Amino acid sequence: MAFRRTYTLALTTSALALLLAACAGGGGGTTTTGDGRVTGDVNTANTATVGTGGTVTYTITYPISNWNVLNTGGATYSVIDISSVLLPGVFMIRPDGSVVRNETLVTSAEKVSDSPQTIKYTIDPKAVWSDGQPISADDFVYTWRALDPRQCQKCQAGNTAGYDRITSVTGSDQGRTVTVVFDRPYVDWRALFSPFLPAHVAKTYGPIDTAAGLEKSFNEGFATSVPKFSAGPFRIQEFTADGSVVMVRNEKWFGKPPNLDKLVFRLITDVSQQPTSLANEEVDVIYPNPQVDIVQQVDELPAVRYQVSPSASVHQIWLNLNAPALKDVALRKAIFQAVSVQDLIDKTIGQFDDTAQPLRSHMFLSGAPGYTDTVSEFEYGIGDAGKARKTLEDAGYTGVGSKLVAPDGKAVPTLRFAVQAGDKLRASEAQLVKAALAPLGVEVQVATVSNTVEAVQEGNWAMTVGTVSQSPFTATSNIPYYLSCEEGVTFCRFNLNNYGNPQVDTLLDEALSATSTQTATKKLQEADKIVSSDYAVLPLYQNRSFLAYDAKLGNIRENSLGFPTYNTEQWGLLGES
Repeated sequence: MAFRRTYTLALTTSALALLLAACAGGGGGTTTTGDGRVTGDVNTANTATVGTGGTVTYTITYPISNWNVLNTGGATYSVIDISSVLLPGVFMIRPDGSVVRNETLVTSAEKVSDSPQTIKYTIDPKAVWSDGQPISADDFVYTWRALDPRQCQKCQAGNTAGYDRITSVTGSDQGRTVTVVFDRPYVDWRALFSPFLPAHVAKTYGPIDTAAGLEKSFNEGFATSVPKFSAGPFRIQEFTADGSVVMVRNEKWFGKPPNLDKLVFRLITDVSQQPTSLANEEVDVIYPNPQVDIVQQVDELPAVRYQVSPSASVHQIWLNLNAPALKDVALRKAIFQAVSVQDLIDKTIGQFDDTAQPLRSHMFLSGAPGYTDTVSEFEYGIGDAGKARKTLEDAGYTGVGSKLVAPDGKAVPTLRFAVQAGDKLRASEAQLVKAALAPLGVEVQVATVSNTVEAVQEGNWAMTVGTVSQSPFTATSNIPYYLSCEEGVTFCRFNLNNYGNPQVDTLLDEALSATSTQTATKKLQEADKIVSSDYAVLPLYQNRSFLAYDAKLGNIRENSLGFPTYNTEQWGLLGES
């Protein structure tokens, strides 16, 4: 049961050289290096024979204020980790990025017609929620209606792609067969209903046959209530006063019984303290981003294993297109010309990962089908102050190199660079950008904020460093970031900087409507090039994932696209019985 990563934090600077494993696994079994790093096939890394019983404590970093993972406010690391254990999904993403049917939940899931596109799912008769209620077509219907803006305009859905193309979801065979019909083709149909929510629980929050009822259940009921339901190997027993979550075995779980008796998600918001908690055996698993000092601490622990690998998230610099000064494409282009992405990498992530390279696409991960360089011809990240100055002078700017003045005679204001408090890497990157823009006469104020997402929504910013996620469903993944907001709206979905281009909107729609992944890829490549020509987002590099765990733990492994909690039923302790 997996869901893609939505937010990430950051890395820090220091010096430690690590040769990182490839994202897709190669042949061979698990290998442990002398420093405790686990390598080998990513799908089978750390495979072990484990006993029955025991407790594993997994660290979460973010306090939980919204439990609905399909809601924009609930799609945080902590909730995604937990929801991966509780919520069912038709398809799963394995560590190598491959998409496979969840055989425990559905016996079949296939496209049965192209005209109109029709998908048929067959739910295993044994599949039930933890209260004994059968998983049925009703759950698919509720999830569709809540995520379809035509039916629930005010439902705060994180992503509506695909659901807004469905014309009907019907059940047969006592709800065990689900037939989904689309009004337009949807290339990423396997991304749907992974996960989905229980309709019978939604009804406890009020009527769900109206838009208002859907809104209440989705935005309030599922968001504010600690889940008492589960369709996974564990269920929540307690949400503790310190913000941690205690899970026990789900007696109604219809898959292979889990090995562990308990699974605890312990809240430790200070990432720097997580290695210490691991060393002291207060927790068994940590999943922070690979800050150099954290990796170094873990590397010195004798009874700990860890994996480091390219992740599914991309580090980027966003320019706020709502900021008056940045509405001019010439200034945006000059900023991107002046910043050296390679220098930024060398002075940050490159200090512990010499394989890190500049990312040269907005919409594809390096090495993924469709990845191509769409930014170099637009001189992204070249670190050439001379070319940047010429761009500004040709556009009519004066005071270049001293105090920049726009063509309309107004001084270019100080650009506020918002940085998450305590985020050493992003603070370093902001300072490097500030230094790169100084020769242009552009002043940058690095402003520390308590919550970057909230600060961005408030609008008082010009630049920030952020992270976006990708998945095997490339067309769907890019919709939240690059589809234009509605007229009059300055912040929508995860389109943090209010980017919009009608041509890109059309190409994204055509990619979603493609009948083959090859056609969708071509449309996305076209859109990628247009986004590059608009100078709104500067791709930096692909992030890294870092999973560390007690050496006594078997069958846990890194899964940057689906989270390590994708297979908690297989986790266990070596030697336990």
